[in-house]
Amino acid sequence: MPRTEKPHVLLVDDNEAVCTLIMALLGREFEVDCVLDGADAIERLKTNSYAAILLDLRMPQVDGFGVLDFLVANNPEIIPRVLVVTASLTKNETDRVRTYPVCGIIAKPFEVETLLHAVRDCTGPSGESALGGFVTSGVLILLAQILRRGL
Repeated sequence: MPRTEKPHVLLVDDNEAVCTLIMALLGREFEVDCVLDGADAIERLKTNSYAAILLDLRMPQVDGFGVLDFLVANNPEIIPRVLVVTASLTKNETDRVRTYPVCGIIAKPFEVETLLHAVRDCTGPSGESALGGFVTSGVLILLAQILRRGL
């Protein structure tokens, strides 16, 4: 059987623990690049192509809206493959996100299967999950607690 390439995903989040967690969750199905700032994301987007972008909104320096504005100006065809993964949003922020044709919005904390399903939707049909239900929300909570303790 020929080996298929994993879809390449860009994760943009200033929280290293969140990056570690999401990369571990997605790593079986996706090739994940993580950057910790919107400015770094913009640099990557200038030279790389991604099947999807997971984007936090609240970051120092260039925030998620700055990345979305860059995409509008330079690469608008990828905006429907942007999945906003962020902490609770104000009504104004939610309304502002909805002005962009993003793939979806997921609030942190998130359910593992919800995130996996959303990323699959944003990247297009990719078949069954290699995780097969092994990782549950209980495991996610445990992983988050371990990451918070710095273990």
